[in-house]
Amino acid sequence: MIKKTKTMKLKIKYLLIIFPLLTVLSCQHVLDEVERDKQEENYTSPYMGKWSGSYSGDQSGTLILNVNKSGTIEGTKISQGHQETFYSGLIGSSISSTTSSSGFTLYGNLESKSGTWKMGNLNGSWSVTKN
Repeated sequence: MIKKTKTMKLKIKYLLIIFPLLTVLSCQHVLDEVERDKQEENYTSPYMGKWSGSYSGDQSGTLILNVNKSGTIEGTKISQGHQETFYSGLIGSSISSTTSSSGFTLYGNLESKSGTWKMGNLNGSWSVTKN
């Protein structure tokens, strides 16, 4: 009986030590998430704004990129009176994987304000300036 009591006291002691540690670790995780959310909320892309220019090569036309605060892009390509909208994002200054319904894809970055494009077998280059 005494041995069972000692064992039970020891288990309770361990629980009293482990439970607060788990609680602190859990709270720290929540605080880290809140801090990360605040940083994302306060982030403003240095490329935010409207960029316009052209693309040329196997096809040519006008290119408009609207970069929002978080760095996501709403792009518009206009060629021979046909307008197409596409969406993308920035990783640093690099445009990450822009694909439209036609398969028009941009590669490049806004630091150099230029890059290449591809649409099926067609390809060429593009350049923009910030308005």
